[in-house]
Amino acid sequence: MDMALLKAVSRSFYLSMVWLPPAMRRGIALGYMLARATDSVSDTSTAAAGDRVEVLRRMGQAVAGELAEPELAELLRILRDDMADRQEKPAEATLLRRFGECLAMLRQVSGEERRLIRKVLAIIVEGQLWDLTYFAGRTAVESDDETHRYTYMVAGCVGEFWTELGLATMGAGFCNPERREIMVQAGIRYGRGLQLVNILRDMAEDAARGRAYLCSDPVLWQGRAARYLNDGLDYARRLGSFRLRFTAMLPALLGIKTLRLIAQRAGVERVKISRLAVYASLLNAAWLSVWRRAS
Repeated sequence: MDMALLKAVSRSFYLSMVWLPPAMRRGIALGYMLARATDSVSDTSTAAAGDRVEVLRRMGQAVAGELAEPELAELLRILRDDMADRQEKPAEATLLRRFGECLAMLRQVSGEERRLIRKVLAIIVEGQLWDLTYFAGRTAVESDDETHRYTYMVAGCVGEFWTELGLATMGAGFCNPERREIMVQAGIRYGRGLQLVNILRDMAEDAARGRAYLCSDPVLWQGRAARYLNDGLDYARRLGSFRLRFTAMLPALLGIKTLRLIAQRAGVERVKISRLAVYASLLNAAWLSVWRRAS
Protein backbone atom coordinates (compact mmCIF):
# COMPACT_ATOMS: atom_id res chain seq x y z
CA MET A 1 0.00 0.00 0.00
CA ASP A 2 1.35 3.42 -1.03
CA MET A 3 1.05 5.34 2.24
CA ALA A 4 2.28 8.57 0.58
CA LEU A 5 -0.70 8.47 -1.79
CA LEU A 6 -3.02 7.68 1.09
CA LYS A 7 -1.69 10.71 2.99
CA ALA A 8 -2.15 12.95 -0.06
CA VAL A 9 -5.74 11.80 -0.56
CA SER A 10 -6.74 12.23 3.09
CA ARG A 11 -4.46 13.59 5.78
CA SER A 12 -7.04 13.04 8.53
CA PHE A 13 -7.55 9.40 7.62
CA TYR A 14 -3.81 8.88 7.32
CA LEU A 15 -3.39 10.33 10.79
CA SER A 16 -5.60 7.56 12.15
CA MET A 17 -4.24 4.85 9.85
CA VAL A 18 -0.67 5.01 11.09
CA TRP A 19 -1.88 4.04 14.57
CA LEU A 20 -3.72 0.92 13.47
CA PRO A 21 -2.18 -2.45 14.40
CA PRO A 22 -0.34 -3.91 11.37
CA ALA A 23 -2.78 -6.83 11.16
CA MET A 24 -5.62 -4.46 10.23
CA ARG A 25 -3.74 -1.70 8.45
CA ARG A 26 -3.58 -3.15 4.95
CA GLY A 27 -7.24 -4.16 4.74
CA ILE A 28 -8.52 -0.85 6.14
CA ALA A 29 -6.23 1.23 3.91
CA LEU A 30 -7.13 -0.74 0.79
CA GLY A 31 -10.85 -0.53 1.49
CA TYR A 32 -10.50 3.23 2.00
CA MET A 33 -8.54 3.74 -1.23
CA LEU A 34 -11.08 1.80 -3.30
CA ALA A 35 -13.99 3.69 -1.71
CA ARG A 36 -12.24 7.03 -2.21
CA ALA A 37 -11.71 6.18 -5.89
CA THR A 38 -15.42 5.46 -6.42
CA ASP A 39 -16.29 8.60 -4.45
CA SER A 40 -14.06 10.67 -6.73
CA VAL A 41 -15.97 9.43 -9.76
CA SER A 42 -19.32 10.01 -8.05
CA ASP A 43 -18.33 13.62 -7.31
CA THR A 44 -16.95 14.43 -10.78
CA SER A 45 -19.39 17.23 -11.54
CA THR A 46 -17.92 17.93 -15.00
CA ALA A 47 -19.02 14.47 -16.17
CA ALA A 48 -22.65 13.71 -16.99
CA ALA A 49 -24.53 11.88 -14.23
CA GLY A 50 -25.34 9.02 -16.59
CA ASP A 51 -21.67 8.55 -17.44
CA ARG A 52 -20.74 8.53 -13.75
CA VAL A 53 -23.43 5.95 -13.02
CA GLU A 54 -22.05 3.65 -15.71
CA VAL A 55 -18.44 4.03 -14.58
CA LEU A 56 -19.41 3.47 -10.95
CA ARG A 57 -21.26 0.28 -11.84
CA ARG A 58 -18.22 -1.00 -13.67
CA MET A 59 -15.94 -0.09 -10.78
CA GLY A 60 -18.19 -2.04 -8.44
CA GLN A 61 -18.08 -5.02 -10.78
CA ALA A 62 -14.29 -4.73 -11.02
CA VAL A 63 -13.93 -4.80 -7.22
CA ALA A 64 -16.24 -7.82 -7.11
CA GLY A 65 -14.06 -9.57 -9.71
CA GLU A 66 -16.93 -9.74 -12.21
CA LEU A 67 -15.42 -7.90 -15.20
CA ALA A 68 -13.85 -9.80 -18.09
CA GLU A 69 -10.35 -8.67 -19.04
CA PRO A 70 -11.40 -6.53 -22.06
CA GLU A 71 -14.08 -4.76 -20.00
CA LEU A 72 -11.62 -4.15 -17.17
CA ALA A 73 -9.05 -2.74 -19.58
CA GLU A 74 -11.67 -0.35 -20.98
CA LEU A 75 -12.69 0.77 -17.48
CA LEU A 76 -9.07 1.48 -16.53
CA ARG A 77 -8.65 3.46 -19.76
CA ILE A 78 -11.71 5.60 -18.97
CA LEU A 79 -10.46 6.26 -15.44
CA ARG A 80 -6.97 7.10 -16.70
CA ASP A 81 -7.80 9.15 -19.79
CA ASP A 82 -11.10 10.79 -18.85
CA MET A 83 -12.13 10.75 -15.20
CA ALA A 84 -8.63 11.42 -13.82
CA ASP A 85 -8.24 14.52 -15.98
CA ARG A 86 -11.47 15.94 -14.56
CA GLN A 87 -10.31 15.86 -10.92
CA GLU A 88 -9.53 19.13 -9.14
CA LYS A 89 -7.19 17.45 -6.65
CA PRO A 90 -4.01 15.91 -8.12
CA ALA A 91 -4.00 13.13 -5.51
CA GLU A 92 -7.46 11.97 -6.56
CA ALA A 93 -6.43 12.02 -10.23
CA THR A 94 -3.43 9.86 -9.34
CA LEU A 95 -5.66 7.49 -7.38
CA LEU A 96 -7.94 6.97 -10.38
CA ARG A 97 -4.97 6.37 -12.67
CA ARG A 98 -3.74 3.74 -10.21
CA PHE A 99 -7.08 2.04 -9.65
CA GLY A 100 -5.75 -1.06 -11.38
CA GLU A 101 -2.97 -1.29 -8.78
CA CYS A 102 -5.58 -1.19 -6.01
CA LEU A 103 -7.41 -4.08 -7.68
CA ALA A 104 -4.13 -6.01 -7.88
CA MET A 105 -3.59 -5.43 -4.13
CA LEU A 106 -7.11 -6.73 -3.50
CA ARG A 107 -6.19 -10.01 -5.16
CA GLN A 108 -3.18 -10.33 -2.84
CA VAL A 109 -4.93 -10.06 0.54
CA SER A 110 -6.34 -13.06 2.38
CA GLY A 111 -9.61 -14.56 1.24
CA GLU A 112 -11.57 -13.27 4.26
CA GLU A 113 -10.14 -9.75 3.97
CA ARG A 114 -11.02 -9.74 0.27
CA ARG A 115 -14.57 -10.92 0.99
CA LEU A 116 -15.11 -8.18 3.57
CA ILE A 117 -13.62 -5.45 1.36
CA ARG A 118 -15.83 -6.55 -1.53
CA LYS A 119 -18.87 -6.61 0.75
CA VAL A 120 -18.38 -3.07 2.06
CA LEU A 121 -17.51 -1.68 -1.39
CA ALA A 122 -20.68 -3.17 -2.85
CA ILE A 123 -22.75 -1.32 -0.22
CA ILE A 124 -20.83 1.95 -0.66
CA VAL A 125 -21.19 1.88 -4.45
CA GLU A 126 -24.90 1.15 -4.01
CA GLY A 127 -25.14 4.30 -1.90
CA GLN A 128 -23.22 6.39 -4.43
CA LEU A 129 -25.44 5.13 -7.26
CA TRP A 130 -28.54 5.89 -5.19
CA ASP A 131 -27.28 9.44 -4.65
CA LEU A 132 -26.75 10.04 -8.37
CA THR A 133 -30.04 8.51 -9.52
CA TYR A 134 -32.31 9.66 -6.67
CA PHE A 135 -31.41 13.33 -7.02
CA ALA A 136 -31.70 13.23 -10.80
CA GLY A 137 -35.39 13.97 -10.32
CA ARG A 138 -35.58 15.35 -6.76
CA THR A 139 -33.93 17.99 -4.62
CA ALA A 140 -34.59 16.47 -1.19
CA VAL A 141 -35.17 13.16 0.53
CA GLU A 142 -38.81 12.46 1.25
CA SER A 143 -38.53 10.64 4.58
CA ASP A 144 -36.25 10.14 7.57
CA ASP A 145 -36.01 6.47 6.58
CA GLU A 146 -34.25 7.49 3.38
CA THR A 147 -31.71 9.53 5.37
CA HIS A 148 -31.20 6.59 7.71
CA ARG A 149 -30.68 4.17 4.81
CA TYR A 150 -28.30 6.52 3.01
CA THR A 151 -26.13 7.05 6.10
CA TYR A 152 -25.81 3.28 6.43
CA MET A 153 -24.82 2.77 2.79
CA VAL A 154 -22.07 5.39 2.76
CA ALA A 155 -20.77 5.25 6.34
CA GLY A 156 -22.60 2.91 8.71
CA CYS A 157 -21.43 -0.06 6.69
CA VAL A 158 -17.84 1.11 7.28
CA GLY A 159 -18.27 0.69 11.04
CA GLU A 160 -19.60 -2.78 10.35
CA PHE A 161 -16.63 -3.53 8.08
CA TRP A 162 -14.13 -2.20 10.62
CA THR A 163 -15.53 -4.51 13.30
CA GLU A 164 -15.72 -7.60 11.10
CA LEU A 165 -12.22 -7.06 9.71
CA GLY A 166 -10.82 -6.50 13.20
CA LEU A 167 -12.28 -9.76 14.47
CA ALA A 168 -11.16 -11.61 11.33
CA THR A 169 -7.55 -10.43 11.58
CA MET A 170 -7.06 -10.05 15.34
CA GLY A 171 -9.74 -12.18 17.00
CA ALA A 172 -10.03 -11.54 20.74
CA GLY A 173 -7.20 -9.02 20.44
CA PHE A 174 -9.70 -6.74 18.71
CA CYS A 175 -12.65 -7.13 21.08
CA ASN A 176 -14.53 -9.73 23.05
CA PRO A 177 -15.89 -12.14 20.35
CA GLU A 178 -18.98 -12.75 22.50
CA ARG A 179 -19.93 -9.11 21.95
CA ARG A 180 -19.60 -9.39 18.18
CA GLU A 181 -23.16 -8.39 17.24
CA ILE A 182 -23.30 -5.62 19.85
CA MET A 183 -20.04 -4.18 18.50
CA VAL A 184 -21.18 -4.48 14.89
CA GLN A 185 -24.36 -2.51 15.65
CA ALA A 186 -22.39 0.07 17.65
CA GLY A 187 -19.97 0.41 14.73
CA ILE A 188 -22.89 1.00 12.35
CA ARG A 189 -24.32 3.74 14.59
CA TYR A 190 -20.87 5.30 14.89
CA GLY A 191 -20.46 5.44 11.11
CA ARG A 192 -23.93 6.92 10.74
CA GLY A 193 -23.05 9.57 13.30
CA LEU A 194 -19.94 10.62 11.40
CA GLN A 195 -21.92 10.86 8.16
CA LEU A 196 -24.61 12.94 9.85
CA VAL A 197 -21.92 15.38 10.95
CA ASN A 198 -20.87 15.69 7.29
CA ILE A 199 -24.49 16.23 6.20
CA LEU A 200 -25.16 18.85 8.87
CA ARG A 201 -21.90 20.67 8.16
CA ASP A 202 -22.46 20.71 4.38
CA MET A 203 -26.18 21.55 4.23
CA ALA A 204 -25.73 24.90 2.48
CA GLU A 205 -23.31 23.53 -0.10
CA ASP A 206 -25.49 20.48 -0.76
CA ALA A 207 -28.57 22.70 -1.18
CA ALA A 208 -26.69 24.72 -3.80
CA ARG A 209 -26.12 21.44 -5.68
CA GLY A 210 -29.81 20.55 -5.49
CA ARG A 211 -29.48 18.04 -2.66
CA ALA A 212 -31.02 17.94 0.80
CA TYR A 213 -30.33 14.79 2.77
CA LEU A 214 -32.63 15.83 5.66
CA CYS A 215 -36.36 16.49 5.46
CA SER A 216 -36.97 17.12 9.16
CA ASP A 217 -35.58 19.51 11.77
CA PRO A 218 -31.74 19.55 11.62
CA VAL A 219 -31.61 20.14 15.39
CA LEU A 220 -33.18 16.72 15.91
CA TRP A 221 -30.51 15.20 13.67
CA GLN A 222 -27.80 17.01 15.64
CA GLY A 223 -29.05 15.25 18.75
CA ARG A 224 -29.13 11.91 16.98
CA ALA A 225 -25.61 12.44 15.62
CA ALA A 226 -24.37 13.26 19.12
CA ARG A 227 -25.88 10.04 20.51
CA TYR A 228 -24.32 8.00 17.73
CA LEU A 229 -20.91 9.57 18.31
CA ASN A 230 -21.17 8.83 22.02
CA ASP A 231 -21.91 5.23 21.01
CA GLY A 232 -18.68 5.49 19.00
CA LEU A 233 -16.74 6.53 22.08
CA ASP A 234 -18.15 3.58 24.01
CA TYR A 235 -17.29 1.31 21.07
CA ALA A 236 -13.71 2.59 21.08
CA ARG A 237 -13.30 2.07 24.84
CA ARG A 238 -14.11 -1.65 24.45
CA LEU A 239 -11.38 -2.35 21.88
CA GLY A 240 -8.44 -4.52 22.82
CA SER A 241 -5.40 -2.25 22.54
CA PHE A 242 -4.33 1.35 23.02
CA ARG A 243 -3.70 1.68 19.26
CA LEU A 244 -7.20 0.48 18.39
CA ARG A 245 -8.87 2.65 21.01
CA PHE A 246 -6.96 5.75 19.93
CA THR A 247 -7.66 5.22 16.23
CA ALA A 248 -11.38 4.65 16.81
CA MET A 249 -11.80 7.42 19.38
CA LEU A 250 -10.24 10.32 17.49
CA PRO A 251 -12.92 10.72 14.76
CA ALA A 252 -15.68 10.71 17.39
CA LEU A 253 -13.99 13.47 19.40
CA LEU A 254 -13.47 15.56 16.26
CA GLY A 255 -17.07 14.94 15.23
CA ILE A 256 -18.39 16.06 18.62
CA LYS A 257 -16.37 19.29 18.38
CA THR A 258 -17.75 19.88 14.88
CA LEU A 259 -21.33 19.36 16.10
CA ARG A 260 -20.81 21.97 18.81
CA LEU A 261 -19.64 24.50 16.22
CA ILE A 262 -22.62 23.68 13.99
CA ALA A 263 -25.01 24.31 16.90
CA GLN A 264 -23.27 27.60 17.80
CA ARG A 265 -23.25 29.01 14.27
CA ALA A 266 -26.68 27.68 13.22
CA GLY A 267 -25.79 27.20 9.56
CA VAL A 268 -24.41 30.71 9.09
CA GLU A 269 -21.19 29.35 7.64
CA ARG A 270 -19.49 26.05 6.98
CA VAL A 271 -17.67 25.17 10.16
CA LYS A 272 -14.14 23.88 10.43
CA ILE A 273 -12.40 22.98 13.66
CA SER A 274 -9.11 24.72 14.32
CA ARG A 275 -5.69 23.11 14.26
CA LEU A 276 -5.45 23.74 17.99
CA ALA A 277 -8.71 21.85 18.53
CA VAL A 278 -7.34 18.94 16.49
CA TYR A 279 -4.23 18.79 18.69
CA ALA A 280 -6.41 18.94 21.81
CA SER A 281 -8.49 16.05 20.46
CA LEU A 282 -5.34 14.03 19.81
CA LEU A 283 -4.27 14.47 23.43
CA ASN A 284 -7.75 13.71 24.71
CA ALA A 285 -7.99 10.57 22.57
CA ALA A 286 -4.61 9.40 23.87
CA TRP A 287 -5.65 9.98 27.49
CA LEU A 288 -9.02 8.24 27.11
CA SER A 289 -7.40 5.31 25.28
CA VAL A 290 -5.11 4.34 28.16
CA TRP A 291 -7.83 2.32 29.87
CA ARG A 292 -10.07 -0.32 28.31
CA ARG A 293 -13.69 -0.50 29.37
CA ALA A 294 -14.60 -3.88 30.83
CA SER A 295 -16.67 -6.03 28.50
